[in-house]
Parts: sequence; structure tokens; C-alpha cells
Amino acid sequence: MDNAAPLQLGTLLHAPDAASREAAWEHLIAGHTRLLLSVSRSFGGGQDAVMERYAYILEKLREHDFRRLRAYQTDGRARFSTWLTVAARRLCLDHHRARYGRFRKEAQAGGGMSLRVLRRRLADAEGTLLDTSLLPDPAASADQGAILAERDRHLDAALAALPPQDRLLLTLRFEDELSAARISRVLGLPTPFHVYRRLQQVLGRLRAMLAAKGLEGADG
Repeated sequence: MDNAAPLQLGTLLHAPDAASREAAWEHLIAGHTRLLLSVSRSFGGGQDAVMERYAYILEKLREHDFRRLRAYQTDGRARFSTWLTVAARRLCLDHHRARYGRFRKEAQAGGGMSLRVLRRRLADAEGTLLDTSLLPDPAASADQGAILAERDRHLDAALAALPPQDRLLLTLRFEDELSAARISRVLGLPTPFHVYRRLQQVLGRLRAMLAAKGLEGADG
């Protein structure tokens, strides 16, 4: 489907009239309904809540002449299904915030994850990836604060350097705290075992990037 998706998207965005555009939209969504519903279900709640999120995703993808879909770049950096999963997840978060207030504080550029939350959970999960000294200390001196800020920048840069699907994997596991079984369904991985294997690979890559920057506790 990913090979066909850019063609379907191009047909939609360059449709010559309203009828053609509507048909192309229906065709594109029909091929990705399972993915979008999976993302909607990953946020919990009953069937009504899931369908409400799904409807919200469709509404936002359509608005302003498909502005969000036009942002997809067919440059090989991300498969369309990965890009759409990330976009749908962000829309679900927007929907939650609109109804219940801010879902997460301190969102950063590294895939939308809170660096403090991610540091803490990566440290819990991987032990030697990030030393507990990286956690903010309210009583830290100005020099220590500067060191922590520098470490934040290194972690942010390391996250941003990961492929989109790997950033999404970390978000689903360490921010959203989804089970491996649910993550495998969202990302289309064969089994939860593949989720754990991919997590270990991504964490190893992060550890290596942080160790290259001389970050304490990153070299195991």
C-alpha cells in the first residue's frame, strides 16, 4: 500500500474537479482506515471515543484543502504509513487537549516527547543509557543547570536524528506507555517480540550517539 499511497495522494491533491477529488479522498482513506483506527484505539476508551477520534482525524486531514496531506514529502525519508501514523497520533493528542486540557507538558522537538519524562523512563528501562544525575535537581547550581541544559540539547538532537518510525516507537513505549502488543499493531510489526527487538536496537543507537558526545552514563 505504501508504494501506491503517494500515487493515490497525488491523484487527490491534483484532482481536476470536486467529484474526482472526493473519489480520490475516499480511495486514499479506504486504504488506511485500519491504520487510523489503530491509532485512535491506542488512546483508550470505548468504541464511541475511538470513532470520535477517527472522525476528528479525517476532519483535520481534509481541512484547508488537505493542507496536512500536502505537507507529506515523497523524498524517501519516511514511508507514507509512518508519516500518517505520526500525523494521526498528533491529531489525537490535539483532540484530547481540546477536550481535557494539555495532555503533556514540556513538549520538545524530539518527536513531541517530554525530555524529562523520556530521560526518566529510558533510565528506568535501560539503566546505563542515561545516568539518574541527568534528572533536573531544583537545588542545582547555575553551572549544573547549564550542564543539564547542554545534556538536554544532546538528547534532543539524538532523538531528532532518529528515523520517524523509531521516534514514534519511543513515544508509544515511553510516553504513551503502550504494551508491546499494541505497539506492534500500531506500527504493523509482526509480533511483540519484534517490538522489543526494535526497541533494543533504537536504545543502542541512542546510547552510542550520547556516548559520542561524552554524556555521562551513556557508554554503559
